[in-house]
Amino acid sequence: MLDDYQLLKAIGKGSYGEVWLAKHLRDRRQFVVKKISLQSANQKERKSAEQECKLLSQLKHPNIVGYKDSFEAKGILYIVMAFCEGGDLYSRLKEQRGTALSERQVVEWFVQITMALQYMHERNILHRDLKTQNIFLTRSRIIKVGDLGIARVLDSSNDMAKTLIGTPYYMSPELFSNKPYNHKSDVWALGCCVYEMATLKHAFNARDFNSLSNKILQGRMPDMPMQYSAELVALIRAMLSQDPDKRPSVNRILRDRFIRRNIQMFLDATANRPSTAPAGGGGGNRRSEARREVPQRAREDPPLPAEAAARASDRELRERERERERERERE
Repeated sequence: MLDDYQLLKAIGKGSYGEVWLAKHLRDRRQFVVKKISLQSANQKERKSAEQECKLLSQLKHPNIVGYKDSFEAKGILYIVMAFCEGGDLYSRLKEQRGTALSERQVVEWFVQITMALQYMHERNILHRDLKTQNIFLTRSRIIKVGDLGIARVLDSSNDMAKTLIGTPYYMSPELFSNKPYNHKSDVWALGCCVYEMATLKHAFNARDFNSLSNKILQGRMPDMPMQYSAELVALIRAMLSQDPDKRPSVNRILRDRFIRRNIQMFLDATANRPSTAPAGGGGGNRRSEARREVPQRAREDPPLPAEAAARASDRELRERERERERERERE
């Protein structure tokens, strides 16, 4: 309840409300609290708020901002989430002051964002507002995708959402054309984010909304970064394909040979990385968390739905065969 928290300071505005840094009075831990006024909210905003609470309570993944609680008090809905001490990715890129990130860093964050989207897409959930301002970092530089306030749960994986929602810089051509879209719009936004990590600027930029929409609709590909490998550039180009069908799925991205090779390098480097946290401090736990969560997910060869079904079927057949053998032995 609200009495359990002390609101410290406002740190921004989300999709439909203020965002505050808060401290839990019992364990002294810091959290982020989203305040959404229900008194002046229209039906659309109320529905969005209810949807966010429902979604957040169901999503549990090491690369998605953790949900703690939600409650209503005096006409205000409070959503309590984990606090990411590293800030958002947009601000982190600004700190580079024009100095390019290493390719390994770009790919490491790219993979973690993609794994968060994979987890959502497997549950037929679109983020629909993926951008660097909605991607956060922990103290140990682990990615956490957040602000799922306008995400939509699709009735089925073949359903298409038609509402024009999202941030213009990251909106796909089909959104500007008011055409049906599905998970591939998130892939477009992912491509925009990776391009931004590689170049420290928006993939598509213009002085006004109409100029921006024309640039995206005309398929004017932005200049690709020259200091990175051809494999990374090819993936960025693929994600920014005008035709949604030509964009890779998040499963396909994680199965890419270049990405898998970088995942292995990340695992090797993480295994040998010394902890810099003071003895008895919380930093060591965060480092352990970073080593445990991301590598464990990255080790897995992300199965496509058909492959997953085939593997499940194979396991079932093997189990039935073992059961028959046990029955024959008892006879």
